[in-house]
Amino acid sequence: MNLHEIRREFVEDREFLKLCDRHEEVDLSIAALELARDYFPDLEFDETLQWIDERADEIRQKTFSFQKPFSQIEYLAEVLGHQHGLRGDDRAFLHADGSFLNRVVETGRGIPISLSVLYMAVAHRSGIDLHGVAAPSHFLTRMETIEGPVFLDAFTPGRYMQYDECLDWVQAIADVSRRDAKSGMKAVSHRTIVTRMLNNLKVLYIEQEKWQHALRIQNRLLLLNPSQYASRRDRALISLKAGYPGEALAMLRRIVSTAPEHEQPTLRSQIALAFSEITRWN
Repeated sequence: MNLHEIRREFVEDREFLKLCDRHEEVDLSIAALELARDYFPDLEFDETLQWIDERADEIRQKTFSFQKPFSQIEYLAEVLGHQHGLRGDDRAFLHADGSFLNRVVETGRGIPISLSVLYMAVAHRSGIDLHGVAAPSHFLTRMETIEGPVFLDAFTPGRYMQYDECLDWVQAIADVSRRDAKSGMKAVSHRTIVTRMLNNLKVLYIEQEKWQHALRIQNRLLLLNPSQYASRRDRALISLKAGYPGEALAMLRRIVSTAPEHEQPTLRSQIALAFSEITRWN
């Protein structure tokens, strides 16, 4: 299966395909719901989008009168985190539901990135300029103020931090250098956010051995990064696990000669396994 054939699988996912084509104007909330539709094929987006619009209307009624730099983000956290009960839950990391916007709205529980995407969607519709931050180990959101950036942790309702406090916190929880913590506190693109959401789902599906779901996720990652060696390698390996040895064999043979030397023995063993699977059924 070539890239054109893979792309046809996602013909209905217009916002996702915009990301693949590197467009800047993308509705992140719809792109995230397109990912959820992989798991819920009959998913209608209207209910989730209406919830976002209603929360934005609530917030918009008051934010125009705020004077303090942090008041907007404080009120956003109050409405979503406390009044409407959006919060993190460690158990959400164990289930795909924790990554899907529709289920986060329904259950009130999610992981940092899905909660952050909801916060960003509501903020955008209410006139608050909130951006995603792909910090190490924990996704955050960021708003610029005249007193410097403020960071909001959607996983912990109502928690917001100024730059130095957030830097110390990120460095501690991720156990990284101060330099790496700083580099991870910059605002990131929608494309980076969706890629991180996909990688979260990919790891979960692999752990649960849900190979068909993992393959669809990997197809999305391949479309986002078609020239990346790791995307092509993982697509081949997951294809083999998902029961497509022919596709796996063809891709493995294409990449093995240019793979890092330390990976070549593993890839060659997978080539032998794919060939064995093909001959077993012929």
